[in-house]
Amino acid sequence: MHTPVSNQIIRLGQTESTNRQLLQLSSQESLEEGAVLVADFQTHGRGQGSNVWESDSGKNLTFSILFYPVFLRASEQFIISKAVSLAMCDFISRFVAGVSVKWPNDVYVGKQKITGILIENTVEGQYLKKTIAGIGVNINQERFFSNAPNPVSLFQLTGKHFNLEECLTEVLQAINARYKQIVEGYAATLHDDYLRHLYRLGEWAPFSAAGETFEARITGVNSVGMLEMITRDNQLRTFGFKEVEFVK
Repeated sequence: MHTPVSNQIIRLGQTESTNRQLLQLSSQESLEEGAVLVADFQTHGRGQGSNVWESDSGKNLTFSILFYPVFLRASEQFIISKAVSLAMCDFISRFVAGVSVKWPNDVYVGKQKITGILIENTVEGQYLKKTIAGIGVNINQERFFSNAPNPVSLFQLTGKHFNLEECLTEVLQAINARYKQIVEGYAATLHDDYLRHLYRLGEWAPFSAAGETFEARITGVNSVGMLEMITRDNQLRTFGFKEVEFVK
């Protein structure tokens, strides 16, 4: 039986990347499942691909959490992305409405991004060996200065400052609850919840792929995490990560 996680917290004032640091630590010593590395500031916080995460020191949550999902096949790894993004929706929805997951795992409020997630998996044979989920949540940041198109924070949305320690505790509780759903075999529930929260599901909207812009509506996400949509001329199209972009 897979044991429950217990959040062992490692704190750093500054690091290049909490994902990179936690991967290094977990390779050097035995860390409990659910171990969390929290940094006040990341000098090179990473998003998907070459994206960079902007965060003022001490204003937001920037952390990574370690899992050992050895019971999952490598082909099932997207379920972890679903669980973590839904956990962030659970947390943010306590304070504001209109929370969704922009595929694959950015968390939005309306049309603005409040959370970025980077999932990195280590595979052994046909199964996962280790997963590190890096998460950046905009909490108390008052202004954004990078060229990111649409960031927003809980402070900007509510006008309130939040206690970061209390937020971290609540976020970890939400993540642990969603991860428990994976462990206990509630994959279908997670998938249904993910679709229910999916940004622009069923709406006609412009997309861009391979230099082409087209209108389509998202119809779902398949078991390996590819985005499914239908175009205006009734073509069924499926895209992997970074193969398609949302156009404003």
